[in-house]
Amino acid sequence: MYITNNEINKMESRFNPLLNLIKLTLSAMLFIDSSALLADDTRLMSNLEAPRQHLEAHGITIEAVLTTDIMYNIDGGIEQNGTLLGNLDLAFEIDTEKAGLWKSGTFFIYGLGNFNSGKLLTEIAGDLQTTSNIEADEAFKLYEAWYEHRFSDHISLLFGLHDYNSEFDVTEYGGLFLQSSFGISPDISQNGPSIFPVTSLAIRLKVWPTENTYIMAALYDGVPGDSANSTRTSVRLRSDDGLFSALEIGNTVGNPGNQAYHKYAIGAWQLTAEVENFAGNIQDENSGIYFIGEKTLFANTGRGSLGAFVQLGFTHADRNQLGSYWGAGLDYTGLFSTRPEDVAGLAVARARNGASFMNYAKYVDGSAVEHTETTIELTYQARIQPWLTVQPDLQYVINPGMDRTLDNALIVGARIEVVF
Repeated sequence: MYITNNEINKMESRFNPLLNLIKLTLSAMLFIDSSALLADDTRLMSNLEAPRQHLEAHGITIEAVLTTDIMYNIDGGIEQNGTLLGNLDLAFEIDTEKAGLWKSGTFFIYGLGNFNSGKLLTEIAGDLQTTSNIEADEAFKLYEAWYEHRFSDHISLLFGLHDYNSEFDVTEYGGLFLQSSFGISPDISQNGPSIFPVTSLAIRLKVWPTENTYIMAALYDGVPGDSANSTRTSVRLRSDDGLFSALEIGNTVGNPGNQAYHKYAIGAWQLTAEVENFAGNIQDENSGIYFIGEKTLFANTGRGSLGAFVQLGFTHADRNQLGSYWGAGLDYTGLFSTRPEDVAGLAVARARNGASFMNYAKYVDGSAVEHTETTIELTYQARIQPWLTVQPDLQYVINPGMDRTLDNALIVGARIEVVF
């Protein structure tokens, strides 16, 4: 057995994007010492700092962030191809007391813009869990618009267009990764709740019985937006939409990176909308539970810090394609002494089909469906400037889409984030 020159050339062409990306990142790490970065220039448009400070003194905060993912599937999946994904966040926050209105209130308005090069990565790799968490159809729309009132240090009430995943099922350490499952677990997202990129009207109550313990409960319109057109903001309260109810109880201490930091939470959700399941049958109720936990394992000046997170989710195996999910990962901040703010991460996400779906798939397609899809992600977030981060990323997808006809996919890419 031997490898021909033609096969060698094909292998080189597939791995060239990865090699070039590694070279670019290593060059940036070697020649840019983060200790020399200007701490005052936290935004690209630093010349607007004076107007920003004037607005903030009157309770108005404006944030603009552009995130771009350049991703390429170099092996396996549906095809060897790449894509570019973009996400523009425009956020406006108003502190009612500083604005001279009333105390303890906050208005929040969030505009979201998405664009791509024409083909989504899931159409290239064939994965179910979605390799990039900014993948969406092209659109610019109002994403969130809510008002929150703090009645005391222990009670908060929020009403408006709200992203469920901005507060529920969230781990700080999981937020480093590009894979969507580390943000919102797929056992929940498969039911289409109020999450990126389409939100719905909600009311959310949060209570802190003790300093470190919280209870959150919320009700959302069961069908976010307009199912016929997901590219525009739409509030349609129909009786057959049902409700998506959420509950999370947790305990958290400190902040990520501090030795004492931890967060442990258990949550539950229920959807009462009538929806069609994988077999075409109408179901009038769906629900699930989840557990999330994270902790700083060690934090040492000069040696960096190591944090870990874990996710577990379960739902009705007779009503959903995915019956369960687990994810886990590690974040190491300050891997190199000259770059104390850079973060390296390794994580694994595994989604598992329910028994009823497997029986249905076997009946329809024979034995063409695998039980699980597993993604392993290796990433490194390099802070090139206070307003610029570059994040090379490597993902290996085992059984993409649970489709036995697809080879395991190897995806290489990079995220570039600019704070304006």
